Amino acid sequence: MKMTRLTHRYLWLQNVIFYLLLFAVVGLLGYFSQQFVFHADWTKGNRNSLAQPTQELVKTLQGPIKFVAFVPDSKELHSQIRRLVSKYQQVKPDVELELINPDLDPQRAQQEGVRHAGQMVLHFNGKSELLDSTGEQAVANALLRMSRGAERLVIFLEGHEERDALSQQSDGYGRLVNALQRNGFRVQPHNLLRSQVIPDNTRFLVIAAPKKELLAGEVELINSYVAHGGNLLWLKDPGEMQGLQALADQLAVRFIDGNVVDANEELRKLLGVPNPAIVPVVDYGSSAIGANLTGLRSLFPYATMVEQHPLPAANAPIWKTEEFLSTLPNSWLETSTIQGSVAYDSTAGDVLGPIPIGLTLTRALDQPKESGANSEPVDAAQEHQQRVVVIGDSDFLSNSFIGQGVNLDLATNLFNWLSADDNLLKVRVAVPPDMEFNMPNTSLIVLAVFFLFVLPLALLLSGIVIWLRRKRR
Repeated sequence: MKMTRLTHRYLWLQNVIFYLLLFAVVGLLGYFSQQFVFHADWTKGNRNSLAQPTQELVKTLQGPIKFVAFVPDSKELHSQIRRLVSKYQQVKPDVELELINPDLDPQRAQQEGVRHAGQMVLHFNGKSELLDSTGEQAVANALLRMSRGAERLVIFLEGHEERDALSQQSDGYGRLVNALQRNGFRVQPHNLLRSQVIPDNTRFLVIAAPKKELLAGEVELINSYVAHGGNLLWLKDPGEMQGLQALADQLAVRFIDGNVVDANEELRKLLGVPNPAIVPVVDYGSSAIGANLTGLRSLFPYATMVEQHPLPAANAPIWKTEEFLSTLPNSWLETSTIQGSVAYDSTAGDVLGPIPIGLTLTRALDQPKESGANSEPVDAAQEHQQRVVVIGDSDFLSNSFIGQGVNLDLATNLFNWLSADDNLLKVRVAVPPDMEFNMPNTSLIVLAVFFLFVLPLALLLSGIVIWLRRKRR
């Protein structure tokens, strides 16, 4: 190719255009990188991002969130805190961070209630909470408490050998109550003989499987509470009504005596459940209580059947009743005593599944629920709708079973729904990622035999062989 002056000019112009386009593309990339942000977390368990339940919670919160960290002037420490807060800023843009050295601004630290360096204050919804831990679960629980607006008072009936709300024993509700208190509920055992009244600021009453019969006056107080719009969680185990038949009539529900069982051997092996009377539930109906639990299992030991009464009492209120807990189709209601192997027998009165073991009841209120002078503000949804949950089991909330499956998530949803915190129903309980380690029983036995017997014997034999060889030499 012959190079002429014109050819040189074309080449020079081509180079100029190339560099102009290159600079334009780089400039546009820089501009768009400021306008559009894309994050990808490839770490194990997404440890550089918020867990999905926490993201759901943060997205539901209306209004800015502010983190105020009281830490010394340290670039490394400040960088760690900024990375922590950036996880929340990726989900919610109006999350702010303020870094304060408590030694240089002791007045601000005293104003926020800070006792030592390293603490963080979380501000939201006109409230603030002091945190000693910056862990995701601690922050999520604090946001839950502040998002409720007011503390929710939940009354647990006592005095008739009900489940002990504060007990840490296997049959108590201590673990559940601890989780609820972290989320903004105030749980209080209540004896009607001592007070003769249910407090006006009660969000809902819990009747947890009494074993002794209630007095007529106590039943009258409970019926009056329900008749005037009080919310209720009634947990009943198989057996006697303990004087609460009038309450069942008012709610137009009935319990069918017996134990729900599922004798599917493969299912029990899969769940690791040895007893057929411990049945799984994966169907939560159309209720908002199970909106985020569809397909996930909760376990119910020694449950009984509860259904809407086909012939309600003449003076019973009109309720909208829905089944929200139903067992699998292969289960049934065993009406005889459970001993050894069990089998379905229709001639003995057994009822084939799926068996309803949980109902929700709602009704519109003509007048808002009455409130005392010291009562908490009541949400609009609760003012005009009464909510009742009836479940034919109380064991699923006990310390022994609250950690099984999604029992804790289900319990949290129950309490949120009964307290009219509908905005929190889609938020699952936040748990640390990669903290569960599940191993089949066979693998556990193999590991135990190896480390307890095989490995020590191998070391012993190798030591004896080495000793004999050295002795021969």
